[in-house]
Amino acid sequence: MTIKTLSAAIGGALLAGAGVYAYLHYADAPSTSTTTHYPALQLNQKQAGEITSQSLLNLSNGVRSAVYDIQLEANQLVKVEVKGPLRAQISALHQDQLIERVSAEEACLACSTDQAATALLFKAPSAGTYHIAVSGQDTASFGPFSLRVSELQQFAGDTLTAESDLYDWAQGAPVAYPLHIATDGLYVMDLKAMAPNLDPLLVLKASDGTEIAQDDDGGEQLNARLSRYLTRGDYQLLATSATGDNQFAGGFALRIQHQELNPELIQLNRDGGELPVDGQRRSGLYSNQPIPFTLHLDAPQIVTVQLHSNAFMGSLQLGPYRSRSTQNTTQQIRAYLPAGTHTLELDGDNQSGLYELSASGETVSPVLPHKTLRPNQTTTHRLSANLDADLFTLVIAEAGQYVIEMDAERFDTYLQLLQNNQLIAEDDDSGGDLNAALAIWLEPGEYQLLATSFDSQSQAQSYQIRIYED
Repeated sequence: MTIKTLSAAIGGALLAGAGVYAYLHYADAPSTSTTTHYPALQLNQKQAGEITSQSLLNLSNGVRSAVYDIQLEANQLVKVEVKGPLRAQISALHQDQLIERVSAEEACLACSTDQAATALLFKAPSAGTYHIAVSGQDTASFGPFSLRVSELQQFAGDTLTAESDLYDWAQGAPVAYPLHIATDGLYVMDLKAMAPNLDPLLVLKASDGTEIAQDDDGGEQLNARLSRYLTRGDYQLLATSATGDNQFAGGFALRIQHQELNPELIQLNRDGGELPVDGQRRSGLYSNQPIPFTLHLDAPQIVTVQLHSNAFMGSLQLGPYRSRSTQNTTQQIRAYLPAGTHTLELDGDNQSGLYELSASGETVSPVLPHKTLRPNQTTTHRLSANLDADLFTLVIAEAGQYVIEMDAERFDTYLQLLQNNQLIAEDDDSGGDLNAALAIWLEPGEYQLLATSFDSQSQAQSYQIRIYED
């Protein structure tokens, strides 16, 4: 009997500190055989398997594996997908060399949104026999699985259109694609990593090379997604890595979809207009540019404005107030507003997509007094749990260097200083501990000072504001 080895990286980096290469050892019959053969896989056919206590053992870390053979042509692009109860790791090897591997830690970023599936994309550097090793996550990983190796159609240089869906392979440099849009509309472009440690960046350009938009992490995990309203014409898509062009290496998927829109569902004007303060959600289409709305109040109210969108990460500004994220897809402003007409701006960060917007109001009794602050004052206030922030008018009579401090014992204070509703300074913890402080040169005039908490709070809390010339 002799000990034959498959020199492989199966499990080589599965445990922290393990070497790049390890050996699968097993007993085999006569020494006259010089070639190890494993069960053969056929392209586009499912193969059932199972990791058991009798599976091949990696002596360096105790992880067990099932190994298969498959014949591939040079430059053939394939996807290996493992499904089932086993949380699998996959390695692809050729002539005792590791071609590609995805580990348990990398699988959720590089493979599938389905946590029961792991996928690996690789490109065969030459024709021949390749070993596909399915391994457990650790020494306690056992169970059945199904394995499928699929041939993927690579990008052949054609112009992309709506509904294009392709796989490709990067070699340490950006990949450019021509794109033709035949119909005005909303388009979603997804760039998804299929290789470990690949952080995709997707850039949309006009036909002359002028950048229109880019995205890093707008999709699931670290994947890129652009949602844009595009007019008919020619464009360019550039696929690369957020960590540097030379880091764009390995497999990826690119998909373009035209989103059909039902005009009856678009209740808000794309150019804005009045938003009724009645609590009803109204849908609209955001098309790359900020949208101004107006809110009219006959009496002072505490107003709540909410923005919901699964298509883009939006934000709201209502006078000096800026929205906060209350959920992954929801932005909210809750503020006390006097009677009159107020401007609300919706900004989608250069993206596009459907959204829902609502505004509701609560009558305030008694009416909250207007608050004015001046230098050389120390005042005590109480931040209501019902409001995002307290708004003050700061009056500066003489130009100078001023310090504004906000101290509280029970919450993390936060200050924002604005002029004409434009943010000019903000701070979280410069006052020591969790207290906010601003040191800034101010010209004579009136400013808006927002006093709030860094995180939302569930109950009213007291705080002090001190303003003095430095």
